[in-house]
Amino acid sequence: MAVWASLGLLGAGGVAASADTIRASSETATGAAGGGPSSGARDAAGPWSSWKRLRFEARQMLIFAGHVQMDRRDKAGKEVLETETRATLFGAELAHSRTMTRLDPSTGEPFEFYELSGKRGRRYTFGPDGYSVEKLRPKNSPDAPVEKWESYSRSQFPYPASDAPGTPRVFDYYGMLLYLKRAKLRQPGDEIVLYVATSHGPEPYRIRVSEARRSERTFEDLSTGETKTVPVRELRLRVSPAKPGQDDEGFMKMEGETEIWVEADTRTLLEIDGKIRKVPGRVEIQLAAIG
Repeated sequence: MAVWASLGLLGAGGVAASADTIRASSETATGAAGGGPSSGARDAAGPWSSWKRLRFEARQMLIFAGHVQMDRRDKAGKEVLETETRATLFGAELAHSRTMTRLDPSTGEPFEFYELSGKRGRRYTFGPDGYSVEKLRPKNSPDAPVEKWESYSRSQFPYPASDAPGTPRVFDYYGMLLYLKRAKLRQPGDEIVLYVATSHGPEPYRIRVSEARRSERTFEDLSTGETKTVPVRELRLRVSPAKPGQDDEGFMKMEGETEIWVEADTRTLLEIDGKIRKVPGRVEIQLAAIG
């Protein structure tokens, strides 16, 4: 999902591969699509529990603008999350990237994560004892399906040791956001530590509930095109590096501590606030549409 990641994960660099580029690879690997909830089921459950698309927008006066789209679907027994990000600085393109995460719907843990930007890409593959990171480049056009990109570098990283039984949970940034709905984060003071898979090894992040409140959110309902203002019970999560000596690189490649607002029951993402590299001041990336 995202302005926040594309500014740091891969940076700007040409035109990103199309959404179909990533999707074509996913379909080759996973087969025919599975069905999602019907529109009637979504209406009965409300917008938060069964969304298929979220759109976010960010503006910083006339300096910075960002647009993020997240699409979630079920495919051949896997949960698939795709994101597209566009960001401009002083009107010039700063970033354009796309990602795709494939997850186990029963555990929320990732199988595979792709990130593509211009002629650069990475593929993260998660195994039972660790994960690998491959650097990718297109053989010809960056619009080619990702299975036609070639791997020219591969690194392997073990999962960190766990104090408790079981392997520590390691995610990509986007998979971690989806996993929040399973986490024991219900009231101020609740806290967990999760690991993010990076190109230099897994990094721990502390996620703490700092505030619970009732508020209102205004967004476009993508199923009707209407603009709605609805009451929301939401949690503010503070996300910060958890390892002593870890540098100041925050969650989603932001700088320092990042704040995430989520709907309290489903942990659906509503807003991310933080400091983005090259952009003055703090940036608020807020939900603009849901469907």
